[in-house]
Amino acid sequence: MDIKIESLYFGYDGNCILKDINLEFKNGNMYALLGRNGSGKTTLIKLILGLLNFNQGVITLDGKDIKSITIRDLSKLIAYVPQSEEGSYDIKVIELVVMGRNPYLNLFDIPSGEDYKLAEQALESLGIKHLSQKAYFQISGGEKQLTLIARALVQNTKFIIMDEPISNLDIKNQHEVLNKIKNISQELSIGVVLSLHDANLAERYCSEAVLLKKGEIISQGKTHEVLCEESLENIYETSFEILKSKEGFNYFISSRYNSDR
Repeated sequence: MDIKIESLYFGYDGNCILKDINLEFKNGNMYALLGRNGSGKTTLIKLILGLLNFNQGVITLDGKDIKSITIRDLSKLIAYVPQSEEGSYDIKVIELVVMGRNPYLNLFDIPSGEDYKLAEQALESLGIKHLSQKAYFQISGGEKQLTLIARALVQNTKFIIMDEPISNLDIKNQHEVLNKIKNISQELSIGVVLSLHDANLAERYCSEAVLLKKGEIISQGKTHEVLCEESLENIYETSFEILKSKEGFNYFISSRYNSDR
């Protein structure tokens, strides 16, 4: 399955938020959406999820127009992981994860033993099965994010869309969560599209990158080809220097704010 976006425009009240977006996302790859706040990353995610109606263009899933797919059926094709989940959720982790099976249940159905088995497997694949019986509000921020990813996994989709999934995590948890997402993407051939603010994390974990500025795509392609001083200075409007890490990754350092842009 692939997601294809062609000649997409979106705006309201005379303001154009996204302009002529052309993208293709494929299974098994991790795609980073990079850009400043207001560049259109979250709007693009909402359009892919069917939460907003675009003004012009087309989005297709395996060639099928997204506008012809019901939200229920769309949730069997694409899962969503937010930055965080509002509320304290005084329920067990396993109960929150099994909610990912809701698209497959009828109105008065309750989750089956097989649904709970899938939830346990998802928790195990992320290394947090030991949290199964803990209250969701009592676990750490990193554990909560992994729980939300587990909930997305049990939807059994071919794509997972994530809107800044690591923005509230410390450095260690950022790497832990992204590394597990990358492993799952490769092992299960799941396509992952996630918005990020850190080019260094995109360089390390994502195979492809899309750079957005004021609603337009500035550059897209293989991450190691797209991310460079010139492209980052363009979208973030600040100067960058590049260093090499011991592991061979490029490391981007913001060195000076450019007030002329």
